[in-house]
Amino acid sequence: MTFSEVTKTFATSLPGTDTYVKLRRAMQTLIQEDPKNAAVYFLIFGFARTYVMLYEDQEISPQFAEDNQKLMLSYLNILDEALKKQNVENIYQALNKVVNEYENSKKVF
Repeated sequence: MTFSEVTKTFATSLPGTDTYVKLRRAMQTLIQEDPKNAAVYFLIFGFARTYVMLYEDQEISPQFAEDNQKLMLSYLNILDEALKKQNVENIYQALNKVVNEYENSKKVF
């Protein structure tokens, strides 16, 4: 499994906590399989874990779920592009971009 494959799977999954559970598990696997990029995977793991913890037992609107899936997908795409370049500087810049975008968001994760 690659980060690109996980991103594609997430993009085509139904918006909901089950999708975030799968995302979290995939990130755990990637941390083990690709430890040199563990920081990327751990960031997404944390977002996915938080989403599940916050919304698993709550009723949320379909629009809320779709909007947050799009937001997560934007983060995944930023990181995926950087990982494809296999350049440490690009990965670091992508991590910073995602963190800064998250800090300026509603922080739903």
